[in-house]
Amino acid sequence: MIRIFQLVGLFLFSSVLFAQEQTIEYYPDHSIKAKGLKQNEVKIGEWIYFYPNGSKNAVEHFDEGKLNGHVNYFYPNGMPQGNESWEKGTLTDSAKYFFQNGRLEKTGLYQNGRYFGVWKFFHENGKLYRVVNYENGLPQGNTSIYSETGILIQEGEYVNGKENNEWKFFDEEGKLAYSGFFTDGKKTGTWYKYDRKGNKKPWRYPPD
Repeated sequence: MIRIFQLVGLFLFSSVLFAQEQTIEYYPDHSIKAKGLKQNEVKIGEWIYFYPNGSKNAVEHFDEGKLNGHVNYFYPNGMPQGNESWEKGTLTDSAKYFFQNGRLEKTGLYQNGRYFGVWKFFHENGKLYRVVNYENGLPQGNTSIYSETGILIQEGEYVNGKENNEWKFFDEEGKLAYSGFFTDGKKTGTWYKYDRKGNKKPWRYPPD
């Protein structure tokens, strides 16, 4: 009886192995586009993707045909383009994206496939560009935007993804240039323009 169970177990194990097959996908010129495992015609495990020139494009992980686990993307020159985490086909947890020069472009969290919490964006020279908080994938709360030299050039508030309340705009030297209010993403009320001494006067803003 024990021998029979051993044979049955071996047969089932062999069937599982047999169902997994190495798969290679090709470009029209017959260069390799991707390679990885499939089980019952569905992607599983690690898949590696390539550019037509043969350099690595991405490394993805699958579970029953859905992205699951870490994913790494690359530029054609081999530099990292992005790092993501997936769970059953949905973006989740922390992520980082890079410029081609290797410097960080943006970093933050995903929740249910959407931006969540604080995301930081950077200029290509490495200086901070902006800081935005997200709720349900939409900008929410106070935000600040900086120039490539690190000078504050905008600050204001988002409500449900749209500009609301007071916003301030600064020149390249960091001096206040314009200020006014938004309501649901549209300029409202009286806006002001400031001279070099900080004196303000009403400004007729262009229509949105």
